[in-house]
Amino acid sequence: MSFLATVLATAGEAEMVDLNDKIPEISHKITSMKIKLMDVMEESYIKFNILPQETLQLVDEVTTLSTEMNELLMKVETQTKRNLQNSVGELKSLSESLQEASLTMKLVEQLVALDSEIKSAKQKQLEGHYLDAAKKYRNIDALLEHPSEVQLDVLNSLIAEKSLIQEKFLYDMMEIWNSNLKWEESEPEKDLKKVSLKVDTENITKIEEMMEALHYFESLEFNLRKFGNKVLKYLLVPVITEECRVEILEKKNISVLEVECKTASPKPHYTIVFANATKVFKFLYCHLNVHIEERTTFLNKLGDMISEEFCEYLIKNCLSDTIPSHSNELDAYEVIANATEKFQVYLTEIGFLGSSNQSILEYARNVDVLFANKACQILLGQAREIMKKDLHDMMEVGPVIAAGHLDEEHTKDKVESLKPEFKLNDNTFQFPKCQISKSTHELMTLVYNVLGEATRSTDFCSVRLFCTARNIFELYSAVVPTHHKRFLETIPQQVALFHNNCMYLAHCLMTLGHEYSRECPSILKTHTTTFIDQVTMLRELGTDVFLKYMQGQRKQILDILRESGLATLGEDPKITPSIEKAIRQCLRQLELLQTVWRSVLPEVVYCKTLGCLLNALVEELIIRVTTVEDVPAATAIHLVTVFGVVIDRAPQVFQEPKEVHRFVKQWRKFKELVLILGASLRDIDDRWSDGKGPLAHEFSADEVKQLIRALFQNTERRSAILARIK
Repeated sequence: MSFLATVLATAGEAEMVDLNDKIPEISHKITSMKIKLMDVMEESYIKFNILPQETLQLVDEVTTLSTEMNELLMKVETQTKRNLQNSVGELKSLSESLQEASLTMKLVEQLVALDSEIKSAKQKQLEGHYLDAAKKYRNIDALLEHPSEVQLDVLNSLIAEKSLIQEKFLYDMMEIWNSNLKWEESEPEKDLKKVSLKVDTENITKIEEMMEALHYFESLEFNLRKFGNKVLKYLLVPVITEECRVEILEKKNISVLEVECKTASPKPHYTIVFANATKVFKFLYCHLNVHIEERTTFLNKLGDMISEEFCEYLIKNCLSDTIPSHSNELDAYEVIANATEKFQVYLTEIGFLGSSNQSILEYARNVDVLFANKACQILLGQAREIMKKDLHDMMEVGPVIAAGHLDEEHTKDKVESLKPEFKLNDNTFQFPKCQISKSTHELMTLVYNVLGEATRSTDFCSVRLFCTARNIFELYSAVVPTHHKRFLETIPQQVALFHNNCMYLAHCLMTLGHEYSRECPSILKTHTTTFIDQVTMLRELGTDVFLKYMQGQRKQILDILRESGLATLGEDPKITPSIEKAIRQCLRQLELLQTVWRSVLPEVVYCKTLGCLLNALVEELIIRVTTVEDVPAATAIHLVTVFGVVIDRAPQVFQEPKEVHRFVKQWRKFKELVLILGASLRDIDDRWSDGKGPLAHEFSADEVKQLIRALFQNTERRSAILARIK
């Protein structure tokens, strides 16, 4: 045992001596290698001199040194364990020296690896292996993620070089893209424009490698978005909205897609749109559907970019036009739905649309909802256009047209069904004779057609159509007062017509729901199908506009009178020509309204309207005279003459002048005032007749006393009469 221990100790001492000699030698070699490497790297990445031979030699030397370093590490570890107690200090020193050498060696290996990866990436790019080159360029980022603790100028240069070569690589890829995928747009000639897409079919493999490399570098999406926008703008959008000729030309090593469009042409038929769009997608599928990554192709990526926008545009500008607007066209729509489904399947097969994207097919198959939406949209549009028509284009209506309908035979049946068991007046439920706008008659005809269509439609459509009929009247109350606002504020004829229109529509709505209740589908019968709630809305609308104009006319009459000499009659009892002029002007205004309204408004409405305005006129005259404290005899006589003009002309605005007192509340009082102005005290006393005469019916005792005091001087007779008037 003592012999064996002696041998082992001797071997350990020998190995220790060997380590003492070997580590300085390795350190020297590493330092020398570091200096060489620094020189080569500086020449390559700072001074940009090409030294390929020196780089290859350095790689071999680094590999040899790396092997020696690994052997030394093993020996140090073994020796450390063997002499842990006897040679701790010496081995620790050797270990630290070796660690320094190891750090330096790692730096050398990192620099060599960077240089090798850069040169290898460039070589792969030259050979056309763009995806491999992209991976190696990305490896450079990984090598520089953990920089050495030792700061070297060459590392900073390598970081800058890395950015430059990656940008240069992406630029080279885009040059390949642009040189192999070329867009050409010719100058428009007359109404024609021509766009072509050329693909270099000889370089399909090169294009595929390029796209894979861009995808690996996460730069494909940006470039593909630009390409997709051009596909939409130059190819897909034109074939949907314009008359186009689409051709695929196969030339030597080049495939060309040409699209020639007429810019001012109407929208093409849906079959032409599908055919041309299919040609575009066929070209893209045959010549550009390269693989980007596993299970992902060019068209998959392109579809992710533009498929949603394409589908929305196709639906809005093509498929929406194929939706029937009448129930008679629904059966023929099945052909369109089948063609749409075939187109959807093709786009899914080539990978442009994902299997979950069924927007085109769902739109086409949802025909009931689409038909209802389109029909209602068209009907509301037609109603709006009718409402914008001139109001003064008018027609006569009246009791000869039965309530609620325009078709006489159909109306007769409807009215018969509405007759009660007990006898009513013949004019019951009849609209009075007057003028309405032809557009109102046309609007009601449209509503009848809508409700007729609702009785023949499916449950969903019938509900939508019934709601549309109601919406037409809501629309009327919003559109007509706004669109015709200027005329409804200034033209009396149009004001009267609008009033009649609203009343006529309200009259029709009273029975409109009941007329169709028996014919409605069962789903409508379970609900209250009525328009009664809209009657009040329309009546108030017509009344408000008419009353607003009436108030303006009344104000105008009163302003004319108040600006005349009547306003200062108490201060200056002299009659000025302005009083007679103002009264005649007011009468002319009433006569003008008579000319415009007499044949337009219903008789009762006309008489009440003119009676209201005339009442405002005479009431103002009464107030102006009865509030004056002193009226000279000459002034009184002149007032009688002027007021006599009113008595003569005003009743003529009515169809029955003798019935003026029925519509003018103050008319009899006004006539009594005129009599008082020209009467004697005895005449006044006779007409008072102890409070039982006609004068007492119109004037109070105080009013009569005030007039007597203003008209007659203070005498015993006047005092006696004043005393009798109580």
